[in-house]
Amino acid sequence: MKTDSFEYRRTCILCGIYALFYTFCLYKNYSGVTFPFFVAGTLCFSVYFMKKQGLTLKKFSYFLISCSLLLGVNICLTSSWVLSFFDRCFIFLLIFMLLLHNLYDDRTWDVTRYTAAISAIVATAVGYVFRPFTDLADLYKSKRQVPQAEAAIPGAVPPNAAGQVPGAVPPGAAENVPQGAPQPNDNVYVASPDGNMVRESYPAPHKKGTFSYVLLGLVISIPILAIVLPLLITSDAVFSSAMKHAFTFDWNADVIGVIVMIIVMFMCAYAVWRRLEERISALDVPVPDKRIHNPVVAITVSCVMLFFYLIYCVIQIVYLFMGYGTLPEGYTYAEYAHEGFYQLVFICLINIALVLICRKFSRDSGALKVALTLISGCTFVMIFSAVYRMLLYISVYRFTFLRLYVLWALLVITLTMIGTVIHIFCPGMPFVKYCVTVLISTWIIFAYMNPDYRIAQYNLTHTNWAGYKADAENIDDLPSDNIYVRLDLSADAASAVVRYSQSDLFTKECLTAYTENYMEDRDIWAGEEEKERLSIRHLNYSAWNVYRLLERY
Repeated sequence: MKTDSFEYRRTCILCGIYALFYTFCLYKNYSGVTFPFFVAGTLCFSVYFMKKQGLTLKKFSYFLISCSLLLGVNICLTSSWVLSFFDRCFIFLLIFMLLLHNLYDDRTWDVTRYTAAISAIVATAVGYVFRPFTDLADLYKSKRQVPQAEAAIPGAVPPNAAGQVPGAVPPGAAENVPQGAPQPNDNVYVASPDGNMVRESYPAPHKKGTFSYVLLGLVISIPILAIVLPLLITSDAVFSSAMKHAFTFDWNADVIGVIVMIIVMFMCAYAVWRRLEERISALDVPVPDKRIHNPVVAITVSCVMLFFYLIYCVIQIVYLFMGYGTLPEGYTYAEYAHEGFYQLVFICLINIALVLICRKFSRDSGALKVALTLISGCTFVMIFSAVYRMLLYISVYRFTFLRLYVLWALLVITLTMIGTVIHIFCPGMPFVKYCVTVLISTWIIFAYMNPDYRIAQYNLTHTNWAGYKADAENIDDLPSDNIYVRLDLSADAASAVVRYSQSDLFTKECLTAYTENYMEDRDIWAGEEEKERLSIRHLNYSAWNVYRLLERY
């Protein structure tokens, strides 16, 4: 796909501004208050790209945009690396889904096609990272080439010694010969080296829109600010202090890193832009209906699995739910509950895949629908068994982030299984959109409920503080069963510790540990007694809150 000089300049300016914006927001700052602005800027960049392609946002796009912004806001509210990691993964997924959903007709797409599409875009974009330079070289070569003739007038003769072509029509003598200076889209006849009269077309120049003038203004303002800002900073101490806290920057250590990040992000943005412009023809082909195979194979597999599932579900009801029967010797109910939990979760995922595969490749059959529905019913029993087992285990061994996380995962599996049952009888339902909605919506609720706070709240309120002195001076004199709260949670748990702890020493130890852990994760911990103040750009609510609480102790 060839690019003219105007399109090349516009794309370079846009990608350059995005690279500068990305560097300002995220350079050594992946959980600060600038992160939601980075997400918003990336969404604007994506929407502008789709507008240049002549596309109008589809309805589902607004859900994807809203969820991306909520996840971006949550990153600057939490200091939990687990929450931040999944937030970033989901933002990446949502932005690529936004682009693919609007660029292609995805009404027939399944999970496999979406996975293949995102993987193909990311993998092939690597080959486009040097396109800014190759496109520039192509433009330079095209300008040095002799314009190609659109058509030759038969019978033309070479010019004479005076440079005139005998029999040539003088300018203005015919309607198809423009008068005066060539105008846009006019056809002008000139003599070619071989003596024929050729017609050259003068294309109309590109019209610059408002956005182009805005970009030009931003580019012009950069050198002006480079002169004005130092003068402003040196003229007022308050303004200088504000800029210092807003833009902490070590020229000796950071200038190379900033330049490298700007260049890399410019090349990446340009590569993705060009990759998306050049459509992947395979993605324009709808996913074919593969329900053409004999359903007997799927029915047989389903019946075999169903036989063992029914026996398993009966045992769960009798032994676990109703409390009848006798456990094997040496087992407690907590150990029995914990032992099979993760196996059950994996089996539930297998059952979802089994139902979807059987429904995708087998012809419609009443017997198959009944068998798959029964398997789905057994899966619900297994999910309930897994939840019950985990709650029993938590009642004895308290909460950890992983245990709370898997409860969220079981909720997602349950809702996905409900959608799977609907898909059995209504194969035309948008199953991928349903699953994405369930996954992202429940994760946003999970993230905003502040998991570390809830874990600390539950564990501390279920601690037996009797026998422990509230004014203890040695951390070893405090309850050992709360080591997880002190050492493994993030600063998100600080407010819960202050509210529910019955020991000032334990509270101070927790707040100090949370502060040190956050600073180590930020890679700016220097070991001094006084904490290093963060700039406005690095402001994170969770870190600010733990600093504020620590000042009381």
